[in-house]
Amino acid sequence: MATQPIPQQEPLEQQLVHLVSERLLETQPGFGVDSNLYDSGLDSMAIMQFLILIEEEYGVVLPEGELTRQNFSTVRSVAGLIRARAADSMKG
Repeated sequence: MATQPIPQQEPLEQQLVHLVSERLLETQPGFGVDSNLYDSGLDSMAIMQFLILIEEEYGVVLPEGELTRQNFSTVRSVAGLIRARAADSMKG
């Protein structure tokens, strides 16, 4: 699968905040890049949906070994995973 460059019109973290708020979870006012995703309702089913959205939006597939509670604790941590995986895919 060809990867798409991550759009730069808005910081990735803010794009993900919108994605989570609009298509994944019913977030509370004030939800942001450092809000706890689990406290906002992230569960195993939502993680699967989130992975699909990430692949659809950014062409990035996150390996099973990276699907840890810590890596999915905040939008900021998920953005770091996406950037790292996108960088790895660009290398080869």
